[in-house]
Amino acid sequence: MSLSPALITETARSLLIRYGLPDVSMRRLAKELGVAPGALYYHVSSKQVLLTQVAQEILAPLRAETADARTLMLRLRELMLPLRDSGDLLLLAYALDPRLPPAHVLPAQLRAQGWSEDEAARTTAAVMRFALGAIATEQNQRLLDAHQDTAVQDTADQNPGEAADEDPRAVEAEQIYLHGLEALLARPSLRA
Repeated sequence: MSLSPALITETARSLLIRYGLPDVSMRRLAKELGVAPGALYYHVSSKQVLLTQVAQEILAPLRAETADARTLMLRLRELMLPLRDSGDLLLLAYALDPRLPPAHVLPAQLRAQGWSEDEAARTTAAVMRFALGAIATEQNQRLLDAHQDTAVQDTADQNPGEAADEDPRAVEAEQIYLHGLEALLARPSLRA
């Protein structure tokens, strides 16, 4: 198996899922691939570039979507929530590349709805920052609650006939996300 940017990116994504963002290092990635760390830099100039490539891979399903802004942002959350530390990863990647999906299409969609170019650009930035921060917060809360979730699952396993109640924090996080989207995506004339 020869080393390629695609293999490096996929392996980095796998490390992210298994160990979390803090443990995705060029040294660990090189070890996983069975190469010297220096060999990675022939294909990827820095860890930041690598993490942006991982983010691009995660968000690839959003590249071709043509849904409205709200639907795209809901799809973003749906893609990110199951992937460990993807909120933190995408906060970093968005800072490096503010045209990450779905931000690459949001301004045009907002302009088509009558927003000025300036309003569309500012709203896109605000929506992306809100969404990524909200998702990162929700994921970090889930990590902190992991022990409690395990105890709840053990109880559910002991009583398989009883339906598990939906996690109130997850419900609240979703409601906050939806409320934030609605507030940010409301037409400027409707906000006054």
